[in-house]
Amino acid sequence: MAARAKITPELYVKLCKELGSNRKVCKHTGMDESNFYKWKKRHQQEIDRLMTGDDSPVFLCEEKPVTTDMTQRILKALKRETTIAQLSIDFDVSQRVMQAYIDDLTEQGYAIENRNDIIHLCRTIAPQENFHEEEWKGEKAILFGVVSDKHFCSKYQQLTLLNKLYDIFEAEGITTVYDPGDLSDGFKMRPGHEHELFVIGADDQVNYIIKNHPYRKGITTKFILGNHDTSHLKNGGHDIGVPIAAAREDMQYLGIYNAKMHITPNCTVELNHPLDGGAYALSYSLQKMIDSMSGGDKPNILLNGHHHKLFYMIYRNIHAFECGTMQEQTPWMRGKRLAAHMGGMIIEVHVDQEGTVTRCRNEFIPFYRTVKNDYLNWK
Repeated sequence: MAARAKITPELYVKLCKELGSNRKVCKHTGMDESNFYKWKKRHQQEIDRLMTGDDSPVFLCEEKPVTTDMTQRILKALKRETTIAQLSIDFDVSQRVMQAYIDDLTEQGYAIENRNDIIHLCRTIAPQENFHEEEWKGEKAILFGVVSDKHFCSKYQQLTLLNKLYDIFEAEGITTVYDPGDLSDGFKMRPGHEHELFVIGADDQVNYIIKNHPYRKGITTKFILGNHDTSHLKNGGHDIGVPIAAAREDMQYLGIYNAKMHITPNCTVELNHPLDGGAYALSYSLQKMIDSMSGGDKPNILLNGHHHKLFYMIYRNIHAFECGTMQEQTPWMRGKRLAAHMGGMIIEVHVDQEGTVTRCRNEFIPFYRTVKNDYLNWK
């Protein structure tokens, strides 16, 4: 086989069986060593599946001295300002290898900030302007699903019902689902929060979401991060949206707290995850947010997460929605007298030839009965 062959998971497994070690595979394909191991880490899930399927042994990266302990030590060092040169001295590796470690951590979603060659692990959330464009082919009716606040890794997640919701989306021919945040339940949200979790830690929660989030062929879930998700960023500098989107081709990461999708040149869908609390009226948060918008920045459709309510209103020519949740009422919510409206929505937007909204209608899909201890069915 010629050198520098384009490597794929299937080719990797074949070469492993023929050559017997990762180093020989790396040399055979002509790949740079640091790039080879970064590629292998990105495709590890598919490689493991292929290895398991043909009963082949899983090859360990024993030739490369990269361990979980090593990355944890580097992350700890990055809590203070430092440089690549200093880290290479501290860890007794070349600057090139240390840069590969840093690049790998960045690809995993760690927010490593570099200013004038001074680097550190950033645990603050910088303001973002997240704008995206959908490909509009002139359709006069645009259909999409909405589901928010799934809270994976909470003992009160409702993954069985979430899968039923995706079954409905699939049956209705929906290809895009928007999610306005709180994909995970996060960590250290308040004292005692850890008792509500069955998976703890950013990496483990990311792996759980990658493995268990509903997959339906032809459906793409486009999501932002909410305040529970960003607890991982505040606690450990880990932006979990990056590795989730990298591992799941059917999931697209749009940004933190807010994103605007231009679904036509003249129709904007805004996903928003506010940071306020519950209000005395379902409409209050939506009203105050819309009141704060200047005329030229208003979206046509506003999808609000965070409050765990299902609600629709038209105000200042904006079709505004509270998007519900797929987490049953937690003991903390019960203590705060906060209801959980479980379910999702299907929204149909009609536009004219210029893409301007002429009609908008929605269908709520509520779930009134929860599956008790449903997390035990999905461990």
